[in-house]
Amino acid sequence: MIEIKKGREPDKLLLYRQQEGASYEQMDKEVKDELMEKLMEEQGHICAYCMRRIPERRKLPIGVAPATIEHWFPRNPDNKEDIGQGLNYRNMFVVCSGNRGCGNKEGLTCDARRGNESIKVNPCDAVTLREITYTSSGRIQSSDPEIDEDINERLNLNSNIISLPENRKQVLQTLIDDVRRKCGDGDISLYCRRKLEQIQGTSDPKLPYVGIIIWWLEKHA
Repeated sequence: MIEIKKGREPDKLLLYRQQEGASYEQMDKEVKDELMEKLMEEQGHICAYCMRRIPERRKLPIGVAPATIEHWFPRNPDNKEDIGQGLNYRNMFVVCSGNRGCGNKEGLTCDARRGNESIKVNPCDAVTLREITYTSSGRIQSSDPEIDEDINERLNLNSNIISLPENRKQVLQTLIDDVRRKCGDGDISLYCRRKLEQIQGTSDPKLPYVGIIIWWLEKHA
């Protein structure tokens, strides 16, 4: 995961929220479409959690959307707490399908997996992302036990069913191969710094699984 910097909310959402009785469930398609487009652009067309490309290009089961709007603080929490989170733009991300339609919970990821469970890790809160690291095999992890549990249990971001670790591993290997071609056996720190600046300066679209790339470059810059 990488930090998502929230921008100005879409005008249609702002106007809609001011209407009496406005709710996320009753939101007009026109408002939701603009909201989805804004979130996609803000995140560089990658899922806020697993960092897959969105909208997904693979064939999905009938009725499964290639991207959905996620509320970090659940809009329908089990304790029924309502603090206006359903229409709070800062509470919204766009996420992948979460492998909906796979037929079992073990295959679900991201918001499809977590349901209404609360999570500590927050793509808008850099503090919760600070201890996230990766392994050379492409697994994502955290030294914070609660966040590590979010990653593995509540969000299932190391799912082998949809090859998340393997996909990250391939992205990382492509980067390492590029660095070796450019630098040979010499000092790679300058090239890594420039590459890091280039990647962090790219807003939309971002590279899928870019979190592992940034992590590796920061270690070697």
